Amino acid sequence: MSIDCDVTFHSGWWHKNAGVCFNRDFFYNSDYRLEADMKMRRVIYDKFGDLGLGEENPQPRPILGSDLIALGFLHSEILGCEVRYSDSNPPGVICKNLSDDEVSELKPPILCEIDVWQKTIKQADELLKKYGYVNPCVNLMGIQNIAMDLRGQELFIDYYENPSLAHHLLEICTRLSIEMGRGFRKFSSAVSAGVTGIVKQVLPDVYLTSNCSVEMVSLETYNEFLLPYDNMLAEEFTPFGIHHCGKSTEHVADGYARCKNLKFVEAGAYSDIYEVRRALPDIHINARYSPVALKTATTSEIKETIADILLKGKPIDLLSVSCVGIDAETSDDKVRDFLIACK
Repeated sequence: MSIDCDVTFHSGWWHKNAGVCFNRDFFYNSDYRLEADMKMRRVIYDKFGDLGLGEENPQPRPILGSDLIALGFLHSEILGCEVRYSDSNPPGVICKNLSDDEVSELKPPILCEIDVWQKTIKQADELLKKYGYVNPCVNLMGIQNIAMDLRGQELFIDYYENPSLAHHLLEICTRLSIEMGRGFRKFSSAVSAGVTGIVKQVLPDVYLTSNCSVEMVSLETYNEFLLPYDNMLAEEFTPFGIHHCGKSTEHVADGYARCKNLKFVEAGAYSDIYEVRRALPDIHINARYSPVALKTATTSEIKETIADILLKGKPIDLLSVSCVGIDAETSDDKVRDFLIACK
């Protein structure tokens, strides 16, 4: 028996092992990104090619963003957040901490007038002209993630003290996400590999929203404030999926079960996969394995964890496993142990 599996490395790992820099050029200079992408695929082949990863002779591929790293920033940058780039870390979004009045006055941006969106689409158009197709792999972010970049921790207070303001902000973020998703889907139906690479294997056409920060709210808060906007996305983009990298996906799994057109849920490491499966019996679950645990786990511990996931997450045809965010201090042997345990 084998199971679909995937590994994704932290930008620091790539910087150390492939010499790739994740400065602004990586995201806005297609020539640099495509060259870096070839290096990355070759490095993966040199290390793990015998296990089916990477390419021996990689050729340029017209990729927008990357399916080899996990990060999110573009939606927030379009809404005016400062983004700080570095060579070995993902782009860092600086929270705007908008005031009540600033949130109230916020309107959906006109994308064609936003410089970073124009540069993004210009890249895609140029790649399409040169190669005949484009792989959009820009992290689609999630509605609360974007709202937090704009409002900060005050968003959680708004849920209790100013719910209308919270809904206004969340709707702005949703309408932006829909417009951007439509823009990416003009180039391809497969737009979510920048959220998690495993979708390329199990459900390429899924639209995957990143609910990273939903770990921070209750099921009740999710149902009242976030489910309506996930459903707006789900009505626009089918099939629909949810990425939840928090440690307790089970605490909102019943809310996720209410999402329309749901076909895929990514459950964060340490989540109770049995309870997630109980709530989502017919949904493909991608169970994440902790990259922190991987650094020190023994071979037998890795095997035991994978076996436990298989037991609790069955049926196997609706289950996969990935380890995302593997850093430069994790040995190649640990990565091999993980892949072999799955395969």
